[in-house]
Amino acid sequence: MARPKRKRIWHPSELERRVRQTARLTAEREAARILWPRLQEAREEYVGWEAFALWVRAVEEAEGSFPGWLANVVKKRCPGFLNSLREKKSEYGIEPSLLWRRVEIWINDRIFGVIWREGWMNAVGYYAARDLGSVCNHAYWESCERDWKRAKPDHYPTFREWLKASEHCSDRVLDEREMPEEKRRLVKLSRLVSPRTLREAVDRYIEGEVFAYWTRRALEAGSPMPASAEREVQRRWPGFLEADAIARAANPTEEPHCRFNRLMKWIEDHEFADAQKRGWVEVLRYQARLHARHARVVDYWHDWEEGWTRDSSTGYPSFREWQRSADRYTFELDEI
Repeated sequence: MARPKRKRIWHPSELERRVRQTARLTAEREAARILWPRLQEAREEYVGWEAFALWVRAVEEAEGSFPGWLANVVKKRCPGFLNSLREKKSEYGIEPSLLWRRVEIWINDRIFGVIWREGWMNAVGYYAARDLGSVCNHAYWESCERDWKRAKPDHYPTFREWLKASEHCSDRVLDEREMPEEKRRLVKLSRLVSPRTLREAVDRYIEGEVFAYWTRRALEAGSPMPASAEREVQRRWPGFLEADAIARAANPTEEPHCRFNRLMKWIEDHEFADAQKRGWVEVLRYQARLHARHARVVDYWHDWEEGWTRDSSTGYPSFREWQRSADRYTFELDEI
Protein backbone atom coordinates (compact mmCIF):
# COMPACT_ATOMS: atom_id res chain seq x y z
CA MET A 1 0.00 0.00 0.00
CA ALA A 2 1.44 3.37 -1.04
CA ARG A 3 2.16 5.77 1.77
CA PRO A 4 0.47 9.17 1.47
CA LYS A 5 2.76 12.07 0.64
CA ARG A 6 3.57 14.46 3.44
CA LYS A 7 2.18 17.95 3.28
CA ARG A 8 4.71 20.41 1.93
CA ILE A 9 4.84 23.14 4.58
CA TRP A 10 6.83 26.27 3.85
CA HIS A 11 9.24 27.42 6.56
CA PRO A 12 10.59 30.86 5.61
CA SER A 13 14.20 31.76 6.30
CA GLU A 14 15.17 34.99 8.01
CA LEU A 15 16.05 36.52 4.63
CA GLU A 16 12.68 35.48 3.21
CA ARG A 17 10.92 37.05 6.19
CA ARG A 18 12.76 40.33 5.62
CA VAL A 19 11.94 40.26 1.92
CA ARG A 20 8.27 39.61 2.71
CA GLN A 21 8.23 42.48 5.20
CA THR A 22 9.72 44.84 2.61
CA ALA A 23 7.20 43.66 0.00
CA ARG A 24 4.32 44.23 2.43
CA LEU A 25 5.44 47.76 3.30
CA THR A 26 5.92 48.59 -0.39
CA ALA A 27 2.43 47.28 -1.20
CA GLU A 28 0.87 49.23 1.68
CA ARG A 29 2.59 52.43 0.59
CA GLU A 30 1.39 52.08 -3.00
CA ALA A 31 -2.13 51.03 -1.98
CA ALA A 32 -2.61 53.97 0.41
CA ARG A 33 -2.79 56.54 -2.41
CA ILE A 34 -5.30 54.65 -4.60
CA LEU A 35 -9.07 54.78 -4.10
CA TRP A 36 -10.11 51.40 -2.74
CA PRO A 37 -12.70 50.49 -5.44
CA ARG A 38 -10.09 50.84 -8.17
CA LEU A 39 -7.55 48.86 -6.17
CA GLN A 40 -9.99 46.05 -5.39
CA GLU A 41 -11.16 45.80 -8.99
CA ALA A 42 -7.55 45.53 -10.21
CA ARG A 43 -6.76 42.81 -7.67
CA GLU A 44 -9.74 40.71 -8.70
CA GLU A 45 -8.95 41.21 -12.38
CA TYR A 46 -5.35 40.18 -11.77
CA VAL A 47 -6.39 36.89 -10.15
CA GLY A 48 -8.54 36.08 -13.19
CA TRP A 49 -5.87 36.90 -15.77
CA GLU A 50 -3.22 35.10 -13.74
CA ALA A 51 -5.37 31.95 -13.80
CA PHE A 52 -5.69 32.20 -17.59
CA ALA A 53 -1.90 32.50 -17.96
CA LEU A 54 -1.40 29.44 -15.72
CA TRP A 55 -3.81 27.40 -17.85
CA VAL A 56 -2.01 28.44 -21.05
CA ARG A 57 1.33 27.54 -19.48
CA ALA A 58 0.12 24.13 -18.34
CA VAL A 59 -1.10 23.22 -21.83
CA GLU A 60 1.95 24.54 -23.67
CA GLU A 61 4.42 22.81 -21.35
CA ALA A 62 2.53 19.51 -21.58
CA GLU A 63 2.40 19.72 -25.40
CA GLY A 64 5.91 21.05 -25.84
CA SER A 65 4.40 23.49 -28.35
CA PHE A 66 1.65 26.06 -28.78
CA PRO A 67 -1.15 24.13 -30.53
CA GLY A 68 -3.39 25.90 -33.01
CA TRP A 69 -6.54 25.53 -30.93
CA LEU A 70 -4.79 27.17 -27.97
CA ALA A 71 -3.58 29.99 -30.21
CA ASN A 72 -7.19 30.58 -31.28
CA VAL A 73 -8.35 30.80 -27.66
CA VAL A 74 -5.56 33.24 -26.81
CA LYS A 75 -6.29 35.27 -29.94
CA LYS A 76 -9.93 35.64 -28.92
CA ARG A 77 -9.16 36.55 -25.32
CA CYS A 78 -6.09 38.69 -26.01
CA PRO A 79 -6.80 40.89 -29.07
CA GLY A 80 -3.62 41.76 -30.95
CA PHE A 81 -1.52 39.09 -29.25
CA LEU A 82 -0.71 37.09 -32.40
CA ASN A 83 0.07 40.27 -34.32
CA SER A 84 2.57 41.24 -31.65
CA LEU A 85 4.20 37.83 -32.01
CA ARG A 86 4.57 38.29 -35.76
CA GLU A 87 6.17 41.67 -35.15
CA LYS A 88 8.69 40.09 -32.78
CA LYS A 89 9.46 37.38 -35.32
CA SER A 90 9.98 39.99 -38.02
CA GLU A 91 12.13 42.12 -35.74
CA TYR A 92 14.42 39.36 -34.51
CA GLY A 93 14.07 36.82 -37.29
CA ILE A 94 13.23 34.00 -34.88
CA GLU A 95 10.10 32.34 -33.56
CA PRO A 96 9.43 33.49 -29.99
CA SER A 97 9.82 30.65 -27.50
CA LEU A 98 7.77 29.94 -24.39
CA LEU A 99 4.65 31.65 -25.65
CA TRP A 100 3.00 31.52 -22.23
CA ARG A 101 5.62 34.08 -21.17
CA ARG A 102 4.54 36.25 -24.09
CA VAL A 103 0.95 35.93 -22.84
CA GLU A 104 2.04 37.17 -19.42
CA ILE A 105 3.87 40.09 -21.03
CA TRP A 106 0.77 40.94 -23.10
CA ILE A 107 -1.39 40.88 -19.96
CA ASN A 108 0.99 43.18 -18.10
CA ASP A 109 1.26 45.58 -21.04
CA ARG A 110 -2.33 45.67 -22.26
CA ILE A 111 -4.41 45.00 -19.14
CA PHE A 112 -2.25 46.46 -16.37
CA GLY A 113 -0.02 48.86 -18.30
CA VAL A 114 -1.65 51.98 -16.84
CA ILE A 115 -1.22 50.61 -13.31
CA TRP A 116 2.44 49.83 -13.95
CA ARG A 117 3.00 53.37 -15.23
CA GLU A 118 1.15 54.89 -12.26
CA GLY A 119 3.35 52.87 -9.89
CA TRP A 120 0.99 50.71 -7.83
CA MET A 121 1.30 47.28 -9.45
CA ASN A 122 3.24 45.92 -6.46
CA ALA A 123 0.14 46.48 -4.33
CA VAL A 124 -2.06 44.67 -6.84
CA GLY A 125 0.27 41.67 -7.08
CA TYR A 126 1.00 41.45 -3.36
CA TYR A 127 -2.62 41.23 -2.25
CA ALA A 128 -3.78 39.19 -5.24
CA ALA A 129 -1.17 36.54 -4.42
CA ARG A 130 -2.72 36.14 -0.96
CA ASP A 131 -6.23 35.65 -2.30
CA LEU A 132 -7.30 32.07 -1.54
CA GLY A 133 -8.49 31.64 -5.12
CA SER A 134 -5.04 32.54 -6.41
CA VAL A 135 -3.37 30.14 -3.97
CA CYS A 136 -5.69 27.36 -5.12
CA ASN A 137 -5.04 28.12 -8.81
CA HIS A 138 -1.28 27.87 -8.31
CA ALA A 139 -1.64 24.58 -6.45
CA TYR A 140 -3.82 23.15 -9.22
CA TRP A 141 -1.46 24.39 -11.93
CA GLU A 142 1.46 22.62 -10.24
CA SER A 143 -0.62 19.45 -10.05
CA CYS A 144 -1.53 19.64 -13.76
CA GLU A 145 2.09 20.24 -14.65
CA ARG A 146 3.16 17.09 -12.77
CA ASP A 147 0.30 14.89 -13.97
CA TRP A 148 0.37 16.00 -17.61
CA LYS A 149 4.11 15.43 -17.86
CA ARG A 150 3.64 11.84 -16.70
CA ALA A 151 0.68 11.21 -19.01
CA LYS A 152 -0.52 13.72 -21.56
CA PRO A 153 -4.34 13.96 -21.34
CA ASP A 154 -6.46 12.82 -24.27
CA HIS A 155 -8.44 16.03 -23.99
CA TYR A 156 -7.35 19.26 -22.36
CA PRO A 157 -9.91 21.14 -20.31
CA THR A 158 -11.15 24.49 -21.54
CA PHE A 159 -10.13 27.41 -19.39
CA ARG A 160 -13.58 27.48 -17.82
CA GLU A 161 -13.35 23.74 -17.04
CA TRP A 162 -9.84 24.15 -15.67
CA LEU A 163 -10.94 26.98 -13.39
CA LYS A 164 -13.89 24.95 -12.11
CA ALA A 165 -11.60 22.01 -11.40
CA SER A 166 -9.23 24.32 -9.55
CA GLU A 167 -12.06 25.55 -7.32
CA HIS A 168 -12.82 21.94 -6.34
CA CYS A 169 -9.28 20.54 -6.31
CA SER A 170 -8.53 17.62 -4.01
CA ASP A 171 -6.70 17.59 -0.69
CA ARG A 172 -3.83 15.83 -2.46
CA VAL A 173 -3.36 18.80 -4.79
CA LEU A 174 -3.26 21.24 -1.87
CA ASP A 175 -1.05 19.01 0.29
CA GLU A 176 1.59 18.79 -2.44
CA ARG A 177 2.08 22.57 -2.63
CA GLU A 178 4.39 24.32 -0.19
CA MET A 179 2.46 26.78 1.93
CA PRO A 180 1.87 27.65 5.60
CA GLU A 181 -0.42 25.09 7.20
CA GLU A 182 -2.97 27.73 8.23
CA LYS A 183 -3.22 28.94 4.62
CA ARG A 184 -3.71 25.36 3.44
CA ARG A 185 -6.50 24.87 5.98
CA LEU A 186 -8.29 28.01 4.81
CA VAL A 187 -8.02 27.04 1.14
CA LYS A 188 -9.57 23.68 1.95
CA LEU A 189 -12.39 25.37 3.86
CA SER A 190 -12.97 27.74 0.93
CA ARG A 191 -14.23 24.79 -1.14
CA LEU A 192 -17.34 24.79 1.07
CA VAL A 193 -18.62 27.94 -0.65
CA SER A 194 -18.84 29.07 -4.26
CA PRO A 195 -16.60 32.00 -5.29
CA ARG A 196 -19.65 34.10 -6.14
CA THR A 197 -21.34 33.47 -2.79
CA LEU A 198 -18.10 34.23 -0.98
CA ARG A 199 -17.58 37.51 -2.85
CA GLU A 200 -21.12 38.62 -2.05
CA ALA A 201 -20.67 37.66 1.61
CA VAL A 202 -17.36 39.56 1.80
CA ASP A 203 -19.04 42.69 0.42
CA ARG A 204 -21.77 42.44 3.07
CA TYR A 205 -19.21 41.76 5.79
CA ILE A 206 -17.25 44.88 4.83
CA GLU A 207 -20.46 46.93 4.82
CA GLY A 208 -21.10 45.76 8.38
CA GLU A 209 -17.53 46.56 9.34
CA VAL A 210 -17.78 50.09 7.92
CA PHE A 211 -20.90 50.65 10.02
CA ALA A 212 -19.18 49.25 13.11
CA TYR A 213 -16.23 51.61 12.67
CA TRP A 214 -18.60 54.55 12.28
CA THR A 215 -20.17 53.69 15.64
CA ARG A 216 -16.88 52.82 17.34
CA ARG A 217 -16.08 56.27 18.76
CA ALA A 218 -19.65 56.63 20.01
CA LEU A 219 -19.55 53.20 21.63
CA GLU A 220 -16.14 53.54 23.23
CA ALA A 221 -16.86 57.02 24.60
CA GLY A 222 -19.44 55.44 26.90
CA SER A 223 -23.05 56.42 27.60
CA PRO A 224 -24.88 58.32 26.54
CA MET A 225 -24.22 57.72 22.86
CA PRO A 226 -25.03 60.52 20.41
CA ALA A 227 -28.75 60.20 19.73
CA SER A 228 -28.27 59.91 15.96
CA ALA A 229 -25.80 57.04 16.37
CA GLU A 230 -27.99 55.27 18.91
CA ARG A 231 -31.02 55.46 16.60
CA GLU A 232 -29.05 54.09 13.66
CA VAL A 233 -27.62 51.17 15.66
CA GLN A 234 -31.08 50.35 16.98
CA ARG A 235 -32.52 50.47 13.47
CA ARG A 236 -29.86 48.30 11.84
CA TRP A 237 -29.15 45.87 14.68
CA PRO A 238 -32.18 45.78 16.99
CA GLY A 239 -31.39 44.15 20.30
CA PHE A 240 -27.68 44.87 20.26
CA LEU A 241 -27.72 47.84 22.63
CA GLU A 242 -29.77 45.89 25.17
CA ALA A 243 -27.39 42.93 24.97
CA ASP A 244 -24.44 45.31 25.19
CA ALA A 245 -25.84 46.92 28.32
CA ILE A 246 -26.21 43.51 29.99
CA ALA A 247 -22.64 42.56 29.10
CA ARG A 248 -21.29 45.85 30.44
CA ALA A 249 -23.20 45.48 33.66
CA ALA A 250 -21.73 42.02 34.12
CA ASN A 251 -18.21 43.34 33.55
CA PRO A 252 -18.07 47.06 34.39
CA THR A 253 -14.25 47.21 34.17
CA GLU A 254 -13.99 45.95 30.60
CA GLU A 255 -11.87 47.90 28.12
CA PRO A 256 -13.74 50.30 25.78
CA HIS A 257 -12.74 48.37 22.65
CA CYS A 258 -14.76 45.40 23.90
CA ARG A 259 -17.95 47.18 22.81
CA PHE A 260 -16.69 47.48 19.24
CA ASN A 261 -15.65 43.81 19.23
CA ARG A 262 -19.06 42.88 20.62
CA LEU A 263 -20.79 44.72 17.78
CA MET A 264 -18.67 42.92 15.17
CA LYS A 265 -19.50 39.60 16.83
CA TRP A 266 -23.20 40.55 16.82
CA ILE A 267 -23.03 41.34 13.11
CA GLU A 268 -21.31 38.00 12.39
CA ASP A 269 -23.81 36.04 14.44
CA HIS A 270 -26.89 37.69 12.92
CA GLU A 271 -25.79 38.29 9.34
CA PHE A 272 -23.53 35.31 8.69
CA ALA A 273 -25.07 32.48 10.67
CA ASP A 274 -25.08 30.28 7.55
CA ALA A 275 -21.32 30.72 7.08
CA GLN A 276 -20.80 29.77 10.72
CA LYS A 277 -23.08 26.77 10.46
CA ARG A 278 -21.48 25.48 7.25
CA GLY A 279 -17.92 26.08 8.49
CA TRP A 280 -16.54 28.78 6.20
CA VAL A 281 -16.78 31.84 8.44
CA GLU A 282 -12.97 31.85 8.87
CA VAL A 283 -12.62 32.04 5.10
CA LEU A 284 -15.02 34.98 5.12
CA ARG A 285 -12.97 36.79 7.77
CA TYR A 286 -9.70 36.14 5.91
CA GLN A 287 -10.97 37.37 2.55
CA ALA A 288 -12.59 40.40 4.23
CA ARG A 289 -9.30 41.38 5.88
CA LEU A 290 -7.65 41.10 2.47
CA HIS A 291 -10.24 43.37 0.84
CA ALA A 292 -8.97 46.83 -0.13
CA ARG A 293 -11.87 48.53 1.65
CA HIS A 294 -11.03 46.88 4.99
CA ALA A 295 -7.59 48.49 5.29
CA ARG A 296 -8.92 51.80 4.04
CA VAL A 297 -11.75 52.10 6.56
CA VAL A 298 -9.38 51.17 9.42
CA ASP A 299 -6.90 53.83 8.30
CA TYR A 300 -9.66 56.40 7.90
CA TRP A 301 -11.09 55.62 11.34
CA HIS A 302 -7.72 56.20 13.03
CA ASP A 303 -7.31 59.51 11.20
CA TRP A 304 -10.90 60.64 11.84
CA GLU A 305 -10.89 59.51 15.47
CA GLU A 306 -7.77 61.54 16.17
CA GLY A 307 -9.41 64.64 14.70
CA TRP A 308 -12.67 64.02 16.55
CA THR A 309 -10.82 63.69 19.85
CA ARG A 310 -9.32 67.14 19.30
CA ASP A 311 -12.57 68.79 18.21
CA SER A 312 -16.06 67.28 18.46
CA SER A 313 -17.91 70.57 18.24
CA THR A 314 -19.33 69.85 14.79
CA GLY A 315 -21.43 66.96 16.12
CA TYR A 316 -21.35 63.28 15.28
CA PRO A 317 -21.43 62.75 11.49
CA SER A 318 -24.23 60.80 9.85
CA PHE A 319 -23.33 57.30 8.70
CA ARG A 320 -23.82 58.25 5.05
CA GLU A 321 -21.51 61.24 5.43
CA TRP A 322 -18.85 59.26 7.30
CA GLN A 323 -18.99 56.37 4.84
CA ARG A 324 -18.65 58.70 1.87
CA SER A 325 -15.56 60.31 3.39
CA ALA A 326 -14.04 56.92 4.18
CA ASP A 327 -14.56 55.73 0.60
CA ARG A 328 -12.82 58.83 -0.76
CA TYR A 329 -9.92 58.57 1.68
CA THR A 330 -6.34 58.20 0.41
CA PHE A 331 -3.04 59.19 2.00
CA GLU A 332 0.71 59.05 1.55
CA LEU A 333 2.85 56.71 3.61
CA ASP A 334 6.49 57.50 4.32
CA GLU A 335 9.09 55.72 2.20
CA ILE A 336 10.40 52.51 3.71
